[in-house]
Amino acid sequence: MELKNVGIGITSDILTAADFGATNFILNVGNSLLTKIFKQRAEKAREIALNEMKRCERSEFDIESADQFVAIVYRYQRAALERTALLNLKILAKIMKGQVTEGSVFASEFNEFSDIITSLKIKEIVYLGTLIRLHKEKTLVPKESTNEYYETDQSIAISMYKTLVGTIHFPNKRDLISCETSLQRTAFIYPSTHGLGGPIFSPTSDLERLAELVEFEELFGEINI
Repeated sequence: MELKNVGIGITSDILTAADFGATNFILNVGNSLLTKIFKQRAEKAREIALNEMKRCERSEFDIESADQFVAIVYRYQRAALERTALLNLKILAKIMKGQVTEGSVFASEFNEFSDIITSLKIKEIVYLGTLIRLHKEKTLVPKESTNEYYETDQSIAISMYKTLVGTIHFPNKRDLISCETSLQRTAFIYPSTHGLGGPIFSPTSDLERLAELVEFEELFGEINI
């Protein structure tokens, strides 16, 4: 039997109805101050998700997608209660909106991203967003005193250094190297080649997929970089 389509407004209905307060969990805390903090955090998480979904351009999706969306909201709730940083929650909300806009609403994909996104530090988000932007631009860097250019990977590595080192998140080169080392725990970067005194990292297909769902430039507008 063919699945009927439902209005995209159902996403807001699901988010509004979801028990973001996780009542049973909060009651078990047994502390009025902590209860207040958890409730405030839960409402902020709901607000972030609703504001993002209001920007969704898709008008309808099928009932199976609605079922998947319920599972996604449940995982988003969990992230909120696990005290995931607000910036990271915004990324998860953007993934949510990106999937619905595409019509490819899959809880499994959201869950895989969520496990990584919740662990990211601000500087790691800045690094990943900058890396994917430079890979899209593929601007070659000229070599000094010649008419030649560095190859693409080397050019991007040089541009990463020039763009990030000396900023608030990467005061020194060692901070950039430390970030790259840390990010290898994720599925977002890999050492594609060697040069310029060390490994050169490139985006994986997972990071490219994330960039299809999340507008990093919008996030950067909220980060002091």
